[in-house]
Amino acid sequence: MKLIFSCLFFFFVYAQSFSQKIFDVEGETRANSIEVNNAAITMISDGNYATAYKVLVTVIEQDPSFHSAYLNLYRAGSNLPNKTNAVVETLRVGLTIFEEDDEMAYYLGNILQKANRLPEAIEAYSDAIAFSKKNGEDFPLVWAYHFNRGNCFLKSNQHAKAIPDYDYALKLSPDNADVLTNRGFCFYKTNNRNAACADWREALKLGNEQTTKYLQSYCK
Repeated sequence: MKLIFSCLFFFFVYAQSFSQKIFDVEGETRANSIEVNNAAITMISDGNYATAYKVLVTVIEQDPSFHSAYLNLYRAGSNLPNKTNAVVETLRVGLTIFEEDDEMAYYLGNILQKANRLPEAIEAYSDAIAFSKKNGEDFPLVWAYHFNRGNCFLKSNQHAKAIPDYDYALKLSPDNADVLTNRGFCFYKTNNRNAACADWREALKLGNEQTTKYLQSYCK
């Protein structure tokens, strides 16, 4: 079975509420951070990940309370396998500055999942979920916190644990074919074939044609 395991890398401009340590930042330093960060966004769009990563490291060193630099460092570093450990550590430092930042915890989970560090990824996604309960679940990525933690449980053969995460992801993102496909697999692995087939049929209706072979193989 081919399942949907890719982490979601969407970025949203959205007002979130989280605690932040206070840093004294000169106006000139912050203006430079904004300018360099905007340049890095263009570099990332053009595929110049290494250069973007390098300049964003400098921004964070000089202006550690500039939130956007952390998220864009993650975007660049996710495409640089040799920078995985450094990105993980930077995001962890960021989470000591931007306390209970569910979005940052989610991106930490993504890069850990991509590196197959599943127990650490589960912990990071769990933090993101817990923080979202305080910050508000109206942030557009919250469904993916549950989806990706479910994927980590699935990858580590903890299928029963994955199902509640997929249930909640569907609550926040109804009619999501990817969630239905993976939940169907977990239902199948926990000996609930009827539920699995129902999920795969619904996923097929929603456009996920890969479920056709699951239905042909397991739902006759």
